[in-house]
Amino acid sequence: MSNLFPIQYGRLAALTTTLLYSTLSLAQTTTSTRDPAILDTVIVNAYRVINETSGATKTDTPIAETAKSVSVIAREELDARGVTNLNEAMRYVAGVVLESTGNDNRYDDFRIRGFAAGSESGTTTIDGMRAPPIGTAWNRGKIDSWNLERIEVLKGPSAVMYGQMAPGGIVNQASKLPSAAQQQILQLDIDGYGMYSAAFDAGAGTGDNRHLFRLVGRYSDGDTQIDTVEQQHWFLAPSYTLQIAEKTRLTLLGLYQEDDGGSTYQFLPMDGTLVAAANGYMKNDTFIGEPSWDTWDRTVWSAGWLLEHSFNDQWTLSQSARRMHVDSLYRGIVTNGALGPDGRTQARRQVAGTGDADGDSVDTRLVGKFAIGTLEHTLLLGVDWRQGDYDNARLTYANPASIDIFAPVHTGHSTTLNSIGYSGGKNTQTGAYLQDQIALNHWRFTAGGRYDWTKDDIWSQNYNALTSLFAPRTTSKVKNEAFSANAGVLYVFDNGFSPYLSYSESFQPSSYDSSYSYDASTFDPVRGKQWEIGVKYQPASFDGLLTLAAYDLRQKDVAVPNTDVGSVCGPTGTSACYIGGGESRVRGIELEARVTPIEGFSVIGAVSRMESEYIRSNNVYEGKDLAMVPDWLASLWGDYTFHSGALNGFSIATGLRYNGESYIVGNSRSIAGGSGYPDTIPSYTLWDAAIRLDLSQITQTSLLLSLNASNLTDKRYVTTCTGTSSCWYGSGRTITANARWNWR
Repeated sequence: MSNLFPIQYGRLAALTTTLLYSTLSLAQTTTSTRDPAILDTVIVNAYRVINETSGATKTDTPIAETAKSVSVIAREELDARGVTNLNEAMRYVAGVVLESTGNDNRYDDFRIRGFAAGSESGTTTIDGMRAPPIGTAWNRGKIDSWNLERIEVLKGPSAVMYGQMAPGGIVNQASKLPSAAQQQILQLDIDGYGMYSAAFDAGAGTGDNRHLFRLVGRYSDGDTQIDTVEQQHWFLAPSYTLQIAEKTRLTLLGLYQEDDGGSTYQFLPMDGTLVAAANGYMKNDTFIGEPSWDTWDRTVWSAGWLLEHSFNDQWTLSQSARRMHVDSLYRGIVTNGALGPDGRTQARRQVAGTGDADGDSVDTRLVGKFAIGTLEHTLLLGVDWRQGDYDNARLTYANPASIDIFAPVHTGHSTTLNSIGYSGGKNTQTGAYLQDQIALNHWRFTAGGRYDWTKDDIWSQNYNALTSLFAPRTTSKVKNEAFSANAGVLYVFDNGFSPYLSYSESFQPSSYDSSYSYDASTFDPVRGKQWEIGVKYQPASFDGLLTLAAYDLRQKDVAVPNTDVGSVCGPTGTSACYIGGGESRVRGIELEARVTPIEGFSVIGAVSRMESEYIRSNNVYEGKDLAMVPDWLASLWGDYTFHSGALNGFSIATGLRYNGESYIVGNSRSIAGGSGYPDTIPSYTLWDAAIRLDLSQITQTSLLLSLNASNLTDKRYVTTCTGTSSCWYGSGRTITANARWNWR
């Protein structure tokens, strides 16, 4: 990294200087009188509070009157903070642990309230519809955040709205849609690693707004944080809205995306990352793979619609539908065992994975708003259906040569194929749900229920390339039915305070079929249950929302090893037998705020305290903390924009993020056998900053220049470890220069 710093950051500085010089020169030649053809500048609060979100209740109920924790990140904030992915977007959201798989340009992996909620869990949604099934870790979709209007973080179980989901929460990504107030935007970026990007957001419509069009796209190409790893990415997302009739509107959505190049995802040894090796610590940009082999290629496309019809002022019918396809190729050379006795030589293994997945989703909802006496109802009735198909192949090769992690020399990859593991399956879910939100004076009551039918058909087959023989094909079918409920009560005081109490549930089908049970019995779905008590405050004198919440979240009926019978189960009769009944718990307190107390000055921040425990388990985990659940999380971001004087249009922002100590997967004692390795991942603090210059405030040029920096000190830190040969570094310093033009 150090030898590249002068070149890469010098290039970035040169671009920034050129942009500043040219635009400031233009500013000096303009008069103080604005051209009347230029639209009047509207001061927009980048950190404004979004009052409504479709993701939490699938209705227009205000967030301040929703009896659960909800965080919404608006498009303006994503732009102001220079966000490029979900992990960056949620850096200042309470209860979210980021980068579960380290610095990974393939996916968005994170945890909410202690449980996986990103690509790893397969529970992120796009416009309220779940992405295709995972199948394997090498075939997941990731949507470019430039195509998002907002990001909604829903804390706690959400089964009534979405069916099978992780208990910690979900993230809904809301796509950009056609708008009559559409601005035309062109944006150019370059970061300190040499990644270039050009993005646009354009729209048009007819005079009567019956037809509205929008096209969003981005192209990027260049180097990444990891040495020798390059990545090319582009996408196009067209959308079209037709006002079919006065009360009927149809929006068509499309997306095509390609990613080509290398992967920043790397297994790293515990020695040299979590603990110092004989020669110290590895750099966070070290590449231990092979440029001739390591690959990450992915194609994503989707097509769907959003339909809304109002029968009258009381009843509205809505439908969301989408088909999404993902196919990918991953090839990597990663660690194979612990670091060598010399403290610098690492054995490696070579793998590849290819696959494709299709997901179909349809969600139909009927919302009625009516009054019965003094009770005002918002009644939601819905039926949704989704199906996913996937096929994957995992290839293993002869081990390539070892590598020096402190002075890597890339000697090439192996050409000897050992085996191929084929797998595939189909997942189907059908759910019917009902929820009633009742307003009685200052009281708000919520009660809902849902019934789901799920079915998983899974198959696998192994091929031995050395003997040219296929093993027998194994198949399994898992069917589940589940009822889920939620309930909440909230009181709206005139002074802006709204205390609340809520209960919610989640479920996920067990990942084990009957072959893993000693008596061939099926496993119950894994259930999540949460009680949450809190208070929200939305002041009347300024834009802001503060939420204080305490919760008790439990996951029950988790399959755990059956230590009474030993390893006599599984499809081949050699795997461990499992038994249901495992239970884990996370208790926490969260404070989150997004406020703009005075014009031009905004603050967002969060504090989280979490305590976790395996309550019941038939193995060594019982009584221990859950992995990747820090005791403390804290973040604070402040942004000030000058609206007058010599600095008119200039903004400065800075923020700090603290991630507390957490246990590694397996608590290390069971991984390393108590051989001196630590049980925990140390805490770390990261510093972010940004500056912006809005030239539209002082010139006729609608140009915004910005410089965003994350992890400004380039702190080296470990996010996760699962063994002595599998640790992951988080993202290093990233500095991005940005120029953005907008016009009507």
